[in-house]
Amino acid sequence: MSKIVEAINVMVSNQDKIDTALQGEYASEIFFSYQNKHKWSIVRSDADDFYLHYYPIRTSLAELAEWPDEAWHNFGGMVSYNSKDLGTKEAKESLRELYTVVKEKVFGMDDVLSDIINSDADW
Repeated sequence: MSKIVEAINVMVSNQDKIDTALQGEYASEIFFSYQNKHKWSIVRSDADDFYLHYYPIRTSLAELAEWPDEAWHNFGGMVSYNSKDLGTKEAKESLRELYTVVKEKVFGMDDVLSDIINSDADW
């Protein structure tokens, strides 16, 4: 297993360490931070491929999420991975699961689901 797929699986397994999730300007891109120090974004394409970007720069996550499309054209300050290049079924499934996790965080689904589960005294 490649190191990036292993890291993705760790992020999925430790969802509580994903502390910020913001919708980006591009509709399917979600920016998030892990352990309040690692800045990422993940995109799901129309062809159901996933692109994961790591940002080792000082720009805040909120600023990155607000950048318009044209601001990204000449930007090279990120490390990118995608499900096509990683090529394995496990990599794509891991990226899909991470995308679902951060999308749920954007909409506060942890709290919504906990509220529903806690409303049933027998559960």
